[in-house]
Amino acid sequence: MIFFYFLQYAFYKQYLYIFQHQQLYSMKSLDLTKLFWSKTRTKILEKFFLEYEAGNQEWYHMRALARELEEQINSIKRELDSLEDLNIFKSREDAKKKIFYLNKNFILLEEFKQIFLKTYNPHETIKKFFAKESDLDLVIISEELSKRLIWNTNNIVDIFLIGETNKIAFNEFLAKTFFNRKIKYAIISREDFYKRLEYNDKLIFNIIKQRGNLFLKDTLGIQKMIEE
Repeated sequence: MIFFYFLQYAFYKQYLYIFQHQQLYSMKSLDLTKLFWSKTRTKILEKFFLEYEAGNQEWYHMRALARELEEQINSIKRELDSLEDLNIFKSREDAKKKIFYLNKNFILLEEFKQIFLKTYNPHETIKKFFAKESDLDLVIISEELSKRLIWNTNNIVDIFLIGETNKIAFNEFLAKTFFNRKIKYAIISREDFYKRLEYNDKLIFNIIKQRGNLFLKDTLGIQKMIEE
């Protein structure tokens, strides 16, 4: 519901701008009923606007986008064509491939960017990533990561892991998921963790007791321990 409230606000600003400047727009270029017709379209818009805001890659061809968003190529093509009709996207030919990019003169560019910044929630993506990590005993993430694209967190760490993981792959995942925002994390071994507990390491205790911690995996019973 929050998403659609932002959307209504953006629509209001658009119409206000039109009336104040006495500009005429055709129904084809401003057919807003087409805008969020499907989940695929929303994923495409989110991808383009957040990449644009982060200063990352600003253009994609259909097949690459279909692979990244895990959607059918026909669905991607249909939505990209519609978004180009709406004048939100533009396209050009490159090496015999049609690539799409944001129209930087789109009147609602900043409003749409703010919508996707404020509604982006990476928690499900993070859960999916860690579900494949069998060598981790503990995975704690901060609930504040859902707003990381808007502001910095005050946490000691945003993600705390006990066990082993491929750090290169993990860093690539974080960069992609958070559009190159810096994410604070710590990874320690099970042996090191227990040694720190034995010596009453305040830093470790403060990390596992941080307000807003979400335990995605806990084979060591840490959450139960700190609640007792």
